Amino acid sequence: MVAGRIPARALTLATSLLLLCSACTSGAASSSQLVTADPSHVLLTLSDMPSAGFTVVEPEHAVNASTLASGKDWDARQLMQEGFQAAATVRYLRAVDLTIANGPVEVIDAVERFATATGATDRYNARAKELDNADGAIPTSTGPLGDAAHADSIVRTTSGGVPAIQVTLLWRVANIVNVIVIRGRYGGTRVEDALPLARVITQREVSSAHSPA
Repeated sequence: MVAGRIPARALTLATSLLLLCSACTSGAASSSQLVTADPSHVLLTLSDMPSAGFTVVEPEHAVNASTLASGKDWDARQLMQEGFQAAATVRYLRAVDLTIANGPVEVIDAVERFATATGATDRYNARAKELDNADGAIPTSTGPLGDAAHADSIVRTTSGGVPAIQVTLLWRVANIVNVIVIRGRYGGTRVEDALPLARVITQREVSSAHSPA
């Protein structure tokens, strides 16, 4: 054996172990399963909020392809081609002084269900590209989450002169595309504030997954 060279057999074993660990860490439904839950049933609830004081400012409601596409016919048709089935969203707000607030003061959750994991992957990739192309967007690491995950943060100064941050967390679980948007004081809100919320949703989705008939 040549010094410093890893035997092919050992490399194959190591690769297999890495893939296995990756699958275990994500906690996502396997690629052979589909999430069948109504999107509204896996959305974040008031009891899931990270701190007290949140109220519902936009109740859970269904969203159609036209709304997701912001009224753009081409985008709506693209969604239908990807196998879009249903979507729902909800929004929460916490009335606090932004200058001293720690943690999110606003949370928006959206869940989109597609007929196949392939369609959801296409949608996920398009949304990730869209997020990265937003003015001032900074890609942020999420760590293992679902089958694929991506995050971007944008910092803006409010009309009152307070630096604020918006973090958008995008991830896929089998045939589901999820988006959580959190907003708060810059320095007091991070992607780490969105990840526990995302894991709650992921667990609900995994629990409803099953192999297609």
